[in-house]
Amino acid sequence: MILPITKIELNSYAKIISFFKFNSQIIKQLQESPCKKYKLTGSFNLKFWHTMSLWETDDEINNFYRNGIHLEAMKKSKTFFSKIQSKRITVENNELGNWRELKKIFTL
Repeated sequence: MILPITKIELNSYAKIISFFKFNSQIIKQLQESPCKKYKLTGSFNLKFWHTMSLWETDDEINNFYRNGIHLEAMKKSKTFFSKIQSKRITVENNELGNWRELKKIFTL
């Protein structure tokens, strides 16, 4: 299983409503996709966000990323985010893993 993990930083609190709008549409797209599981968490101050999703193949991930509302959001990402970091890891099981541990990937 493949587990893409992303950390994003909003560039302005003025963008948070637009971010939530896109995010709710992306979640709908995820629910209609072959994604096995997903999770989103925000920091206490809502400035930083982490996402992760669980997929069987790279083709499934790429199809999701390059289509629909997710593609539109990626094209507009510079208007929302000052920084985006992403990593893909391979996992043996169908579990998302421990958030606290997985978030450390971005501090290495």
